[in-house]
Amino acid sequence: MKANKDIDRKGREFFPAHIKYLFYAYLFGMALFMFFRLLLLFLNKSQSEGISSSVMLYALFNRGCLYDAAVNSYTLLIPFLLLSLGYLITPARKFFYAAAVVFASVFYIAAIALHSADIPYFEYFNSRLTNGILSWTEDIGLMIKSRFSTPTYYPYLVLFIAVSVLYVYLLKKTAGKTLFAPKSSGDPYYKRIIFTVLAGFMLFLGARGEFRKDIMPLGVANSFFSNFSFSNQLGLNPVYSFFSSYKDKKVAYLSDDEAIKNVQSYLDIKPKYESPIARDVVCSTDGKKPNVVIFLVESLSAYKLKRYGYESNIMPFMDSLMKVSATFDNVYTDGMHTHNGLYSALFGLPSVLKNKAMVSPLTAGQKHSGVSNVLHDYGYRNTFFCTGDKNFDNMNGFFSNNDFDEIVSYDNYPVKGETMEWGVHDGVLMDYGLKKMDTLSASGKPFLSVFLTVSTHEALTAPKDAGFTPTAENDYDKLYQYTDYEFSRFFRSAEKSDWFKNTVFVIIGDHGQNFDPTYEISLSYHHVPMIFYSPSFIKPGAYSKLGLQIDLFPTLMGYLSLPFVNNTFGIDLNRESRPYGFFAADNKIGCVNDDYFLLIRSNGPESLYKYRNKDVTNYIGENSALADSMKTYVYSMLQTYSYMAVHKLLPLPGK
Repeated sequence: MKANKDIDRKGREFFPAHIKYLFYAYLFGMALFMFFRLLLLFLNKSQSEGISSSVMLYALFNRGCLYDAAVNSYTLLIPFLLLSLGYLITPARKFFYAAAVVFASVFYIAAIALHSADIPYFEYFNSRLTNGILSWTEDIGLMIKSRFSTPTYYPYLVLFIAVSVLYVYLLKKTAGKTLFAPKSSGDPYYKRIIFTVLAGFMLFLGARGEFRKDIMPLGVANSFFSNFSFSNQLGLNPVYSFFSSYKDKKVAYLSDDEAIKNVQSYLDIKPKYESPIARDVVCSTDGKKPNVVIFLVESLSAYKLKRYGYESNIMPFMDSLMKVSATFDNVYTDGMHTHNGLYSALFGLPSVLKNKAMVSPLTAGQKHSGVSNVLHDYGYRNTFFCTGDKNFDNMNGFFSNNDFDEIVSYDNYPVKGETMEWGVHDGVLMDYGLKKMDTLSASGKPFLSVFLTVSTHEALTAPKDAGFTPTAENDYDKLYQYTDYEFSRFFRSAEKSDWFKNTVFVIIGDHGQNFDPTYEISLSYHHVPMIFYSPSFIKPGAYSKLGLQIDLFPTLMGYLSLPFVNNTFGIDLNRESRPYGFFAADNKIGCVNDDYFLLIRSNGPESLYKYRNKDVTNYIGENSALADSMKTYVYSMLQTYSYMAVHKLLPLPGK
């Protein structure tokens, strides 16, 4: 009987303890990642409608397991090296084994953190996690405050803590039963070497991701196996997509000379200035200098407006205002972030993927050629109003350097009312702005006032002290109802002021929101209305011409009838046209014309969709010439902008 027990014991010890530990840690990791993938599927199950079960299963258990295996292999690489050292160097075994357990615990906690963050990130951006989540690293305090003060994110914080504690417990328990269990005798060196080499080879294969030579090594592009965005993205592991995003390619599709030549052709520019895109805009002027009030409205997606087919009329005032304004219905924002919207709307320049122009050392210190710069030269008094910290995204530094005379922020509001992590609500912002503009008007100078609203930011609640009770069932719709109410109050008050008749009002979204996740770049994130309202100067009308956020400034100058040097990529939509619109979404670029939407992925294939009817078929094979034309247009614009930034050509010519 004792002999049989010894045989069983020896049989169980055929695999060294550290190999057992690696095996169990690997299995736990696969189960962990599959748990998060299934959770993502459950929380976004509506996106799986219309996708066959075979496609979904392939995404979960083929693509998903490949990416999970790769992440597991990379995660266990350092623990494997430490375990191997301990296995080969017997006197230091306990030290190396203990270090391996610590490293494994730390690495998996980091992986759990990325998986926990990936779920709300996907809901917000319709994208698996990228390093775009770190776009607020220059303001860590506000980032932490905004997330920890928002109840929406509490479940994910609890999820992270709970899963981390459970996982570390499992790793520690497994280590106690394998690495630190009593051993009968040491293994011979040939066995140690064989198992070390075999384990290392298996981790190498896991990290490579595929056995087929034509696919190895695994890349983000291997997740695109179907026509459906959700199933393609479901297979990805957010740890993999996060670190892969650091390998995004820079814009270098064609030479600088070719890009500049293309842009000059697109914009009908005859070179005159040192800047390759600067051109004179001549118009007949009557000498009037109307005041200008620009609103960049947080998340004002066309998707949420009755005018564009939304089921409920949650913004009745905005809808009525568009009927008496020059409303451009086919406009796309530059990016997915507020800093993109501010930069492109006010300065007519595009974003280069994840670049933050208002913060980047390359561009932040340069004078630009935007609305504030040009109107300042015409004698305007320029004021920028925001609800919170004026130093966020370097708004204070950048706007002060670009001819804004005053930056009004949280500390300036004498009455703040109910506040949130982004500062005061829109009602306080607009009430103070009205009083400020009364003062500016009394000075006799024309003024430019730019307002950045915030109350329609996701995960907020409407203030209870506003004197308005939302009626919508959807919590997000309640925010739009509140902001619409404040716009109604603002314009009713403005109409009574002395300066109203001599003012042009402009309203545009800083970006939209992920309300329609048909494609990886949610078009509802970029499609916004652009509204020009002035009973005295602007004839109402609806315009379906393709436009961009960068067109706001030149189109405004056309309404003001003020000649200027246009050193931007924007056009006057009343006098010019563009063949394509383009926009950036962190590590992806989109380009549209009236019928097609080209999606350019930094680390994946390109797709061409018929987006008007939400067709998910990729037509790039049969329309390669169109796709090439669109891609050339986009990269010519972005590369010419980069050239101008590097060569300090962003200021007004002669400045």
